[in-house]
Amino acid sequence: MALQSLYRRYRPGCFAELRGQESVVRALQNAVHQGRVGHAYLFSGPRGTGKTSTARILAKALNCTDLRSDGEPCGQCQSCLDVANNTSYDLIELDAASNNKVDDIRDLISRVAMGSPGKAKVYVLDEVHMLTTGAENALLKTLEEPPDHVVFVLCTTEPHKVVPTIRSRTQHLEFNLIDGDVLADHARWVVEQAGLEVDSDAIDHAVHRGAGSARDTLSALDQIVAAGGVADRLDAVDAIVDALVGQDYGPAFVAVHETLRSGREPRVIGEALLDRLRNAFLSAMGADLNYLTDAQQESARSTAEQIPPAGLTRALEVLGTALVDMRQAPDPRVDLEVALGRLTRRDLDTDISALLERVERLERHGPPSSTPSASNADPAPGSPDPSPNRGPNSGHERARAAIAHLKAKQTTDTEPRSMPRDSESEEAPTPDRAPRLTLGAVRAGKAPAASPNSPDAGEAAPDAGDVNASLPSRDEIVLAWGDDILGHLPNRARVRFYAGRFIANDSDSLVFALPDQIQLNRCEEVRAEVDIALREHFGRAVPMRLAIDDSSTAPPPDLRPATTLSAPTDNDEQEAANPEEFLDDEATTQEAISSLMAAFPDSELVTLDPPAASGRQGPRPPG
Repeated sequence: MALQSLYRRYRPGCFAELRGQESVVRALQNAVHQGRVGHAYLFSGPRGTGKTSTARILAKALNCTDLRSDGEPCGQCQSCLDVANNTSYDLIELDAASNNKVDDIRDLISRVAMGSPGKAKVYVLDEVHMLTTGAENALLKTLEEPPDHVVFVLCTTEPHKVVPTIRSRTQHLEFNLIDGDVLADHARWVVEQAGLEVDSDAIDHAVHRGAGSARDTLSALDQIVAAGGVADRLDAVDAIVDALVGQDYGPAFVAVHETLRSGREPRVIGEALLDRLRNAFLSAMGADLNYLTDAQQESARSTAEQIPPAGLTRALEVLGTALVDMRQAPDPRVDLEVALGRLTRRDLDTDISALLERVERLERHGPPSSTPSASNADPAPGSPDPSPNRGPNSGHERARAAIAHLKAKQTTDTEPRSMPRDSESEEAPTPDRAPRLTLGAVRAGKAPAASPNSPDAGEAAPDAGDVNASLPSRDEIVLAWGDDILGHLPNRARVRFYAGRFIANDSDSLVFALPDQIQLNRCEEVRAEVDIALREHFGRAVPMRLAIDDSSTAPPPDLRPATTLSAPTDNDEQEAANPEEFLDDEATTQEAISSLMAAFPDSELVTLDPPAASGRQGPRPPG
């Protein structure tokens, strides 16, 4: 005689032996105790969670001759013994997956009205969602109004496939996956009752294989006992996870190769790895992992701490795609190895998700040790050497420092060309503004004297060393320019400087690049206003040098910035009465001049002086 499997030998015989289904047990016990048992029930839930066993226990309770006060069957009377031995005439089990035709259901209905030895006849239809449409329609009337002694119990793993007309005629009770610690206690109880020699690691492995199913857990335990230990453990998964953490594809490929040589299928490795990473992702999201053992929960938390959520999400996506592609691949090993190569060498993957993951890793942990930080970067020409103990501490600051170093290196390799300006125009201050420390003064090695009414009176102009020490970094000036300074400039200066950008820091000034000489000359006319805005924002003089950079050419700017436009004042006679109209005119003029100069490369811009009292106009050189 064949040995009876563990899940059959230790099948629950009463409500108290059911594991992890307290709500279902409480509802059925109360119904039996109070005599309010329904005529039809729908049991739904994952496989191996006790649906059919609960239906058999309900049949025992309805026909028990010595029912206890809490609704539990005695398990000793003849009716209970007949149900346990599968010889009861009061319990009829039908597999709806193989008996799903109209004739099968009609035959069942023809015998429903027949009496039985017990007080109630229980019909159990397993996998009821497999019934054909005709069979479902044939069952509807009898299911709605069965004889008084008949109780229908419909079991299914896919309740969404059961038609609403059947669901509405039943009481729906849902079975859930069983928690890992509950399954582990049940497995230890079975091992003790059966007198088996199984260690705790084997029990944990069986619980993991069961994945919340009591039947699958006991089946895995049977296999472990037959093999004399855990024979299907996938050590390759641990090696692959370590390779993902360390970004080293060598150990991952070696582990896969050794596992494939032992006879495992690539799909088995991929599914095991996918399950491990999924648990880690759920742990990172704070999900409930009670269906796992304590050791598995700790492993999931450890993996989630080493791999960021973006990395876990991308790994799940890449492995899931690889598992789908394996179905049609001539060699599934290639799909698995390519997926692992993409995951363990993110620096070679140009996928957008890989780039996002690398950015998140930089923000969390900083750049790799081989990447020079801000404290180790080559100092700018003329700047003092930074202290070796000085530098950013957080990962976010180190990432920004590394990116700034790379950008500075690229700027040094491609230094923009600049055009000299007329010395007279450099030193001449604007008539309606107090003299400021301008770019011309810095480049000429001198600063204009401050007038007595200037807010800078009494302050000595900083020397070259002080200016260099007080220069903001490129990232600081770019952020300040876009967030604050540009929006608070007068309308005329804002429109003219809108097409440029800060590209680098010289030894003594900031370099502001413009697309062409025409725009540079127009910006020179109002640059004193920008110098004032820079000084007001940073609280110190910030020298700026205008240069030409062809790569800075951008599409025409938005003619209506989001920031509030400043209203015209009496002191600024050149501002338009309506700021929005001035922006339109100024931007249109700027765009028209740039287009004309691009169409006629050898042309020269000539501006005209305002008309005199006599109405005559004379040309003047561009300024």
